[in-house]
Amino acid sequence: MNDLMNEGPSTEPSGKPGHEPDTVIVVVNGRPKTVPKNGTLSYWDVVKLAFENPQTGDGIQYTVQYTRGHGNKPSGTLVEGQSVKIKDGMEFDVTSTNRS
Repeated sequence: MNDLMNEGPSTEPSGKPGHEPDTVIVVVNGRPKTVPKNGTLSYWDVVKLAFENPQTGDGIQYTVQYTRGHGNKPSGTLVEGQSVKIKDGMEFDVTSTNRS
């Protein structure tokens, strides 16, 4: 009976639950987030990763800056309508601005 208790997810070879080979970890505002590998993230995708319920409307604006990106553009800023190809370990800094 005790032998059955030893079977299961505790023998996972990677040691990192939820980090499958088809995903990568990006860091958004200092917090690791799992996203699909070889994908892109849009401006709004990153804002939603940074803030659970992002505010929208007149006067609400977000600044999205990234570092540790791909070699052809390792750092930069995203504006609404833009997206960026992601890679493992990429870092995003998202801040909100309320313009009145």
